[in-house]
Amino acid sequence: MGKKVKTINWRYALGELLLIFLGITMAIWFNNWNETQKSEEIEVKSMREIKSAIQQDLRDINENILGFTSRVTLYEQIIQHIEEDLPMNEGLQKKLPYLQGITTFLSNTGPYETLKSRGLETINNDDLRLKISLYYDFEYEKIQTNERQHYEHAINYLKPMVMKHFDLSNYSLEPLNYEQLFNNFEFEQTIRWALRIDSYMLELYKSLQVIGESLVEELDAEITRID
Repeated sequence: MGKKVKTINWRYALGELLLIFLGITMAIWFNNWNETQKSEEIEVKSMREIKSAIQQDLRDINENILGFTSRVTLYEQIIQHIEEDLPMNEGLQKKLPYLQGITTFLSNTGPYETLKSRGLETINNDDLRLKISLYYDFEYEKIQTNERQHYEHAINYLKPMVMKHFDLSNYSLEPLNYEQLFNNFEFEQTIRWALRIDSYMLELYKSLQVIGESLVEELDAEITRID
């Protein structure tokens, strides 16, 4: 008996292969789409956290700018009184309590640390990612390094000078002997150094304020674009 030859229905077979191919392709596409959605959700979440942290920083930065501005104004006025041999007046008397002020940056780095643990590449925008890194790793470091000098000078030099030469029984901070104090070379040098440090800190804070506000705007724009 002769063997039967089974005829292959090529059209049917090709149809089956095409269906399998389309099924696999759709599954891969859906999986990629799903992963992209998850990545974008994490990216947006990270950017919102960073934005909120910088907005919190900006509130503290604004307060610190006011503090440094008040002290710089006081130091300049003291130097003017020393150089021009001016008598005590009400304007200077009102500002003297600022001699006791110390400013500290209460930064919120938690969201940035979280972003680093997720991977900085979570932020796909290269330019934005770089600006975030510079804000935290460079601008923060500048503020904190120089603020240590401000703190050390205030504690080691200004505070002992205030305790020695001022009446601390009330908030007005009255000099015990104005003439003697304002002709004291050590007091003058202490004030001049404080003016130098705090003037520089004031400029750093103003710069950080501009950078922070710009970064918040860019984060907001990128979040809106992705959403």
